[in-house]
Amino acid sequence: MEIVGIGNALVDVVAYVDEEFAPSLGYHNNAIVHLERERLDEVLALIPEAGRSAGGGAANTVRAVAFLGEGAAFAGCVGEDDLGRLYLADLRAAAVESLIRTSPAPTGVYCALIRPDGGRTLLVAPSAALDIALEAPDPRVFRKGATLYLEGFLLGNNRGFFMDCLRAAREASMEIALDLCSQGLVHAQRGFILELLPDFCDLLFANEDEFLALVELPLAEGCSLLSDLDLTLVVKRAERGAVWARGGRVIDSPVRAVDPVDQTGAGDAFAAGFLVGRSRGLAPERCLRLGNRLAEEVLAVPGFGVDPERLRDAAEGVSA
Repeated sequence: MEIVGIGNALVDVVAYVDEEFAPSLGYHNNAIVHLERERLDEVLALIPEAGRSAGGGAANTVRAVAFLGEGAAFAGCVGEDDLGRLYLADLRAAAVESLIRTSPAPTGVYCALIRPDGGRTLLVAPSAALDIALEAPDPRVFRKGATLYLEGFLLGNNRGFFMDCLRAAREASMEIALDLCSQGLVHAQRGFILELLPDFCDLLFANEDEFLALVELPLAEGCSLLSDLDLTLVVKRAERGAVWARGGRVIDSPVRAVDPVDQTGAGDAFAAGFLVGRSRGLAPERCLRLGNRLAEEVLAVPGFGVDPERLRDAAEGVSA
């Protein structure tokens, strides 16, 4: 099965800094700060050796899908600049079909400043990424038999564009996988999300905080609340693994303890593993295991700089 992602096209910048670096710039450690690209460029100038790669949740997911040998495409928007060209090159290198638009705005950036204790300060400048919604969704995205993987961030950016994507996917008889992406977004859009799930979602990904914000109940009760909907629920629980739920059935998949190098993209890799396992007809238990194994590989490297061969080996170990 082919996976087509739509989301914010952000270049991931990962830098290892000391405890005082972010505070010296006026940012609290562990904060998530949205700022203009011009201001973020001042920070980037101070960390010239930082790793840079194509990122954003949906793009990370489809890259991992492609690494495992499945068909993958990505629709986003980048600037006509060096970072935009880097982004396109990374998609090509991963064998992801590019449905990228370009914008006069600079390419968006997600910068993770990682301290020796593993804590992170995140600086985000979406910039050109938001311009994907300036035009109607690209019709090349919507392909019968494929799965649309849609970032929840797009709902916060532009509700009309988000719904146009969902409607076009349904008209094309695509399966729709939605990743909620943000606890704050869920709080702001809770009622709207609950309304759209019955008609426009076949597979819902959420981390535990996002899911609890959506259902306003403990995990088990929340799974029961959504059990009447014709959808598959996957809750990512970080070091506690993941939970699958559908129609009253619940499966808990634990993980072994790891000491992460960087958390960037781990949840995206999990989604890729689950989607690939599902497309290959694996049972839910093995889909969860495959997602957890891919996330483990990504946790062991900075950013999304995972070796594709290691991902393939991990997938073969679970799928065999």
